[in-house]
Amino acid sequence: MANSLSSRDNLVLQSLFDPEASSAPAADKSPVTTSLPHFTEHIFSAVEQREHSILQPLANEQQSRAVVESVIYKLSQLIDDFPQYASAYVNRAQASRLLVDVEVLFSSEHATESARIFDDLSRGIELATPSDSSGSASAHQSKVLATAYTHRGFLLLKVADMVKNGRTVHGVKSLATSSAADIEEIASEDFARGGRYGNPLGKQMAVRTNPYAKMCGAIVKDALQQEIAASKSQYNILSVGASS
Repeated sequence: MANSLSSRDNLVLQSLFDPEASSAPAADKSPVTTSLPHFTEHIFSAVEQREHSILQPLANEQQSRAVVESVIYKLSQLIDDFPQYASAYVNRAQASRLLVDVEVLFSSEHATESARIFDDLSRGIELATPSDSSGSASAHQSKVLATAYTHRGFLLLKVADMVKNGRTVHGVKSLATSSAADIEEIASEDFARGGRYGNPLGKQMAVRTNPYAKMCGAIVKDALQQEIAASKSQYNILSVGASS
């Protein structure tokens, strides 16, 4: 493949593509198993099977660029045929990520890819989110939402890091005027949602990126530094007193 992923990037994608990584639904108490209420069980099963067949070539550890592009093309055909099928958007975003390392994803050269990846993740989230006020999600919806929110959270962290370091971010116009802190907060919210829908990576990252936890940590650190400084000052006074 033209672009090789970093080891951390590879681990993240591997975890997100692994169906077991987000297999625990948030709280599915309804008998509904489809992604959307207007999909009949028969149609849903057929579409899901078609999607699994499309994704099968990605099960190999080494995928050529041609194979990944073929998967993306077939997922696009699936979306054309069933535009309300949420999972296809999320998997197209993840397949697209296999072609571009996150370190260059938001460069001007890859602005089109980064824009489509964000659009696909957001569209998948929109379609999979339960429409009822109770927010109960089926197992399939939970898996899609857990994956999409967690993946988007990692991408948002990268965007925040670029903004923090004064680098121009391409392809994500909605974040063009946002500060690094604001983007990190959005990422933390995405991780929290991913965690609630069953992704352990999302749950872990939500804790690590929680702005209130970070603020509390900073306060504790500052208090400890002040206490150490006060102790040193007291020690110096005692030392002076002892020498006199």
